[in-house]
Amino acid sequence: MPAQVIEKSVFDTGSIEERLRYDVWRESISCIFSVDAPKELRDPRRFNAVIRALRVGNLMLAETATVAQCWKRRPLEIARDGLDHFMVQLFVSGNMTWTTPYGDQTAGPGDLVVFDLAREMQSQTSDFNHLSLIIPRSRLVPVLDHPDHHHMQLLPSSLPLTRMLADYIVLLNRNLPTLEDGCAIDLMPAVISMVAACLNTAGPAGAARRQDGLAVVDDLIDVRIRSFIQQNMADADLDVNRICDECGISRSALYRLFREEGGVRHFLREQRLGKAMRELLFYSETQVSSIARANGFSHANDFSRAFRRRFGMTPRDLRATQARHSKSDASLPCEEGREYEQWLRQIGRIGSLDRFSSSPVP
Repeated sequence: MPAQVIEKSVFDTGSIEERLRYDVWRESISCIFSVDAPKELRDPRRFNAVIRALRVGNLMLAETATVAQCWKRRPLEIARDGLDHFMVQLFVSGNMTWTTPYGDQTAGPGDLVVFDLAREMQSQTSDFNHLSLIIPRSRLVPVLDHPDHHHMQLLPSSLPLTRMLADYIVLLNRNLPTLEDGCAIDLMPAVISMVAACLNTAGPAGAARRQDGLAVVDDLIDVRIRSFIQQNMADADLDVNRICDECGISRSALYRLFREEGGVRHFLREQRLGKAMRELLFYSETQVSSIARANGFSHANDFSRAFRRRFGMTPRDLRATQARHSKSDASLPCEEGREYEQWLRQIGRIGSLDRFSSSPVP
């Protein structure tokens, strides 16, 4: 009998002993987020959390309902779960607030929020119900005009394409469990195309194009420069001058393109350290010095200092923490209703394979 393609999981704290409900929830959801609920809401008479999850291959859709909490993805969670994915979240009820360099943002019923799960975030929610669609970066990036500009992006329900995608996610959640396995697999390219159409049109690049035709040229230049940086990150001599010379762009134009990332130097350092963090875990037998060189650091000591400033731990500390966590995971049985945790770990490993298979560390 062939393996079931559409997998289903229901986690519900209502089935857990009252005094353990909040602690079990916090430990369970730590597979993707660090959470903290106000003390009064941890009372088992008030606390509740339900996740109804569906998985088709390495794509997931989850409906979550719970009480007000603070949510974080920190470097350790990002490194530990390996989720190199985008998540599109539709609020059915309740709201979420978060801070951006341009001020506070709030999402309410009907709004969409886009997460890049390879980047840090922190938010606060009220009691809520939302739907989360998780898509691998490797599937979505090829059809996005501006893949680096969507993290913590708010797509308000006032936009027609936002409403269309919201309706699509609701219908997908309602009908996916009833589909034949083959139909579900065939549907996935359409899901990805729909998400990409919304992000490309409603996102910052699409808005710019609607206002200024020259933005199309800027987009093409931006993509070419980012591709050049990605291909040359191992070169310790890669700097602003070389990027300008090789890509035929002025320093002022380059700084303007990377203004939202804190400048091109900051972007380059973040890309190098982020890639190194993944490789430290994925290539656990490779020496730290080799990973440092593969990411543009000539000296391992310089790399360790930069890594510690960025992530609050040394490369060796990170590996030791991951080893302890992996040992703990291996000893835990997969309880009924918590299959979604294993799915996230599995698709995280798939994402890591996709990301590094074409450029192994020496």
